Amino acid sequence: MRARRAVCSALVVAAAVATVAPAFAQSKPADAKPADAKPADAKPSPAESPEQALYDQHMANGVRLFKSRDLVGAATEFQAAYAAIPRASPLINLALTYRELGEYPKAVRTLEKALTKHRDTMDDEDAGAAQRAIVDMKSLYGFVVVHAAPEGAAITVDGEAPEASGRDTPIPVAPGPHELIVTQDGFLSKSEKVTVASGETKTVEITLAASTGTLHVVAAHPTTAIEVDGVVVGRGTYEVALAGGSHTVRAVGETQAGSVKIEPGKTLVIDLTTAPGILPPLSDGSAKKKPDEPKRGVYGALGGAVLIPFKHPVFFATDQFGDSGVSSGGYVELRGGYRVHTFAAFEGMLEYGNVVGPRNGAGERSYSLTSVHFGPLLRLMSPGDTFRFVGTLGGGLAYHVISYKGLDAELEAEVCPSSERCESSGLDFFMMSEAGVELDLDGVLIGAAGAFYLTGTKGMNDFSKNTTATVRDTLKEPYDNDVLPMFGPRLYIGYAFW
Repeated sequence: MRARRAVCSALVVAAAVATVAPAFAQSKPADAKPADAKPADAKPSPAESPEQALYDQHMANGVRLFKSRDLVGAATEFQAAYAAIPRASPLINLALTYRELGEYPKAVRTLEKALTKHRDTMDDEDAGAAQRAIVDMKSLYGFVVVHAAPEGAAITVDGEAPEASGRDTPIPVAPGPHELIVTQDGFLSKSEKVTVASGETKTVEITLAASTGTLHVVAAHPTTAIEVDGVVVGRGTYEVALAGGSHTVRAVGETQAGSVKIEPGKTLVIDLTTAPGILPPLSDGSAKKKPDEPKRGVYGALGGAVLIPFKHPVFFATDQFGDSGVSSGGYVELRGGYRVHTFAAFEGMLEYGNVVGPRNGAGERSYSLTSVHFGPLLRLMSPGDTFRFVGTLGGGLAYHVISYKGLDAELEAEVCPSSERCESSGLDFFMMSEAGVELDLDGVLIGAAGAFYLTGTKGMNDFSKNTTATVRDTLKEPYDNDVLPMFGPRLYIGYAFW
């Protein structure tokens, strides 16, 4: 017993521990050797066990490091000595080392361990001194109460988990700054620093943000429902941010529910078109193909076309492709409709354009034909999901305004006595058809087609009221009251909700 007290007295005197030393101090000088620790270079006697030799070595090294103020090294040596032979002496030395480091809760726990597990190796004086030291160091405690969310998150104080860390449980700490770290699976860890004085209790609120990764699912069929954690979230192709951790995924009608792990900051791709076995197959061992449901939904598109009329008005050469030269005009249009089936849709069209001829107005004599087309159309489509053929049939009303410039002086004087332009307008019917191809890029529609129009011209003979009756009776309609064919390419872009 006296040998163990000698170890304590040597450490206490060397460290000059004012508040704890009186409990352990003896009359030995500071350089006295511990009675139960041999020099580091001492050789074990033949009867000494390897454990005892290792114990003596670590104890001696711990005392030497303590005297040189390498307190972290000393603590390591005393822990190693205790691991070799569990006794009260290395625990008491370790507690004093923690006390010098200012880690009072660890020092108290170490002394309490010595009193609980090794009281039989301590005499009453040692035990009383340890108990008084515990009381002295507990008077220096500050406390931290951590309210962490989500409930059950792990808490560490200065890198170590406290013995108890419930929501309202005070965690004892030494006076000074401390770092709190809260962690939980599926959430981003968070740290916070707090400074506590002795006798003070501080409450800290720490809420963790969920850490997320990305799940990208591509079903084998575009109408297959995608189910995540028991809830249908989309069809065909679906991407969503999910909290890190395990989730269940199912392609309804194609696979059973399978468990996947989402890693924060990463994307997990489940492509059933190239890797059908990535999720469990249906119970019968094969992925059943769900019949495709008809596609339905609204859509809209903005387009443009270049139309070439087959002939000019009667005041010019009637052969569009002869000496008078080819003329063309630009048209812009807006279309919108509803897809009632995979193969068909109904839509409405509003189109505006202008043709200038001949040779697009390059000559002295020219005309300008402005047209507004509006009416219903029937759209026919092949069933492709990304690439499809399209065709359009329909018609409606066409409002035309045609004017002339550079007519013969005699005719111009009769027809347009007060203006340099002769002009007529009227309402007619038109028919049109288109054929082309279309790309569907996740709802974005990009298409090209050839368009053919047949337009009536009877309504365009309403010349200026200033025209004499004789001229009105003899003047021909612009196109001999015949239909005007036009054709040309059309491009468009739009968006579909189907």
